Amino acid sequence: MPLTPIAELQTIIQTHIANRPLALDSQTLPLAQAAGRVLAEDIIAPVSIPSSNVSAMDGYALAQATPAQSSLKIVGESAAGSPFTGSLKAGECIRIMTGATVPACCSTVVIQENVIREGDCIVLQQDAPDAANIRYTGEEIQAGQTLFAAGRILRHADIMVLAAQGIASVAVQRKLRVAILSTGNELAEAGSPIVAHQIYDSNRPMLHSKLRDCPADIIDLGKLPDNLAATVQMLHQAAEQSDVVMTSGGVSVGDYDYLRQAVAQVGTIHHYKVAMKPGKPFVFGQLGSAWYFGLPGNPVSGFVGFDLFIRAALWQIAGATPIPQPLRFQAALTRNVKKAAGRADIQRAIISQNSDGTWQATPTGKQDSHRILGVSQANAYMILPQESGDLAAGEWVTVQPLHEAFL
Repeated sequence: MPLTPIAELQTIIQTHIANRPLALDSQTLPLAQAAGRVLAEDIIAPVSIPSSNVSAMDGYALAQATPAQSSLKIVGESAAGSPFTGSLKAGECIRIMTGATVPACCSTVVIQENVIREGDCIVLQQDAPDAANIRYTGEEIQAGQTLFAAGRILRHADIMVLAAQGIASVAVQRKLRVAILSTGNELAEAGSPIVAHQIYDSNRPMLHSKLRDCPADIIDLGKLPDNLAATVQMLHQAAEQSDVVMTSGGVSVGDYDYLRQAVAQVGTIHHYKVAMKPGKPFVFGQLGSAWYFGLPGNPVSGFVGFDLFIRAALWQIAGATPIPQPLRFQAALTRNVKKAAGRADIQRAIISQNSDGTWQATPTGKQDSHRILGVSQANAYMILPQESGDLAAGEWVTVQPLHEAFL
């Protein structure tokens, strides 16, 4: 069976999820807790911004356009929160501060740098045209307009906008229930003693960490033994209590790799094996009503597979529209890179920006799927195409910054 290209697998996952959307309950959160959550309903602006005509600068509000060298008497003041309530006669003006309401009797504001003040009078040093330095009612936001549509992942800037609208809480989709478990008789938990035939489980803690940036409540089901019956039983349990089940290990073709077989018994497999290095074994399917993602046991394979396929899928399942996509751009190689044609190669690299604004990429040493230190040293992936062979220093490659490396 031919291997599936990365982009094709991403489309397969997205299409299956779109064809079976998850019905999520919503919850209301205080505004300060809502960043990073998916909006459950449209938000309509209750007020206009500005809510009245306001001055854009510190200066003087005039009744009409006025030529240079005119002298005007100051008869009042409008400050933020303390508007001027009188009226102006010919040859009069008021002192006005940034953000203060421009009285209805005024049609322009002259900035204070363009006048000379003499006691309670000013002399204009430049012409004061109509409608200068005024922010008009609703010119940024009009009451009744849709501010944000359901499905938006709320950003910190959105919280600022909503607070400026006087909105104290918002309805968001609940977090996904994501069950994670590891497989392998050789695995030991961090903090426990280890014997010669064991290794510490680094995959489940890594998934815990990555899921913190996603709309997920984690259900940690621990470690599975290499046993088909136990695996089937645990998958049934995981599917009953979660929206998404995520496993690491046991999806290859070894004598003790039971997960793919167990998934086929409990649910449905939609895909297996992607044309990617590292991480060729990648199972996507369903366990009843829960989505299933089976990552390889090699730590780097699981790390990369999560970033290329699972992160976007989780946001889609959680109702995000549009589905967030990673940033990618071009960088020049600083050294030769070895690559065999046939599979896309997701190599780990350190990227840095040159003085002319271009970027360069330096691989972090050997790229085997068990070499975890290189991932920690890297701040980006190099996405080397499936058809590509060896690459020479100076060639341009596509890079994808690691999610957590650029804050």
